[in-house]
Amino acid sequence: MDIFSRLIQRKFQNIAADRYEEITRRYREFLLLPEEFVLPEVRSILIPIDRFSGEIPEELYETLSAYSGASVTLVYISEKRTLALIEQTLGKEEAEKLRSAKMEFARALVLKIAPRLGELGLRIERRQFIGSKSDDVIRLMENDNFDLLVVSRSYGSEVTRTSPVSPVVLKIVQHLESPVIIY
Repeated sequence: MDIFSRLIQRKFQNIAADRYEEITRRYREFLLLPEEFVLPEVRSILIPIDRFSGEIPEELYETLSAYSGASVTLVYISEKRTLALIEQTLGKEEAEKLRSAKMEFARALVLKIAPRLGELGLRIERRQFIGSKSDDVIRLMENDNFDLLVVSRSYGSEVTRTSPVSPVVLKIVQHLESPVIIY
C-alpha cells in the first residue's frame, strides 16, 4: 500500500491539494495490498511448439529468466487428425513420410530452443508425440500440474487480421485455470 500511496501523492499532490485524502480513500479498494504483489511460485512450465509457433521472442526469454531453476517441458504434438487424413487420401506410405518429417522438424526445433532456455538456468525436458494439439495440452496442464503455460499465439494454425490468436490457443486458454503467457 505504501508504494501506491506515494504514487497517488506524487500524482495528485500539487493538483488536488485538499482532495488528496478523498482520492486515496476512493481508490484504496482498487489498489493491491503488498501481499497481493507476490508472484505465484512457478516450478514447472509447459511450452507447446509446432511449425506455426515461430521464433521465441527475446522478451519471452527475459521473462522466463525470472523462473530460474524451474523445469520447462518443450512438447511438440503432431496432429493425429492431419496424419489420418493424409493416410486416407494419399496412402500409408505418404502418411509415414509426413510423420517422419514432422518428427525431424520437432527434433530440430527443440534443439534450437532448448540450449537457450538452459542458459537461463531452466531444466529442460523434451517430449514429442502424435495426438491433439489442444486436448493434449489441456490434459498435460491438468494431469502433470504445470504451474505455467507459455504458448505462441499462432500455435496450431496461422493467425489472421481478424483472428490474432489461433483457435487452438483460444480453446486451450478457455479450459485452463493456470496462468498462461501468450507470446
